[in-house]
Amino acid sequence: MPDSRDIVESMRREGWVGPPALVVRMPDGGMTTLDNARLAAAVDAGIEIVAEVHEYHEALPPAQHLRFADRWHGTPQTWGEAVTNRVASQGASWAAQHPQGDPRDGRR
Repeated sequence: MPDSRDIVESMRREGWVGPPALVVRMPDGGMTTLDNARLAAAVDAGIEIVAEVHEYHEALPPAQHLRFADRWHGTPQTWGEAVTNRVASQGASWAAQHPQGDPRDGRR
């Protein structure tokens, strides 16, 4: 597994490579990513982020159901439920403090 510094350096050299980051527009209008590591690396590299934005209540494609499934919270049917599962998987205390994701550095 590459070190985060390696990813940042790769992005500085090559720009964004690979599929767009998955981002969900939350009910409060904020944006929450389902692709934290690559977004953080892109910000650190100072490059433009390539994102695919989905609405909170938009149906999650069946091909993504298992990717965001959680044994305690089930299989999400919407992009918003995928975010909820990811947040919940961070632990009850963290999820209670950050119900829509982590807002550090303007990244959620």
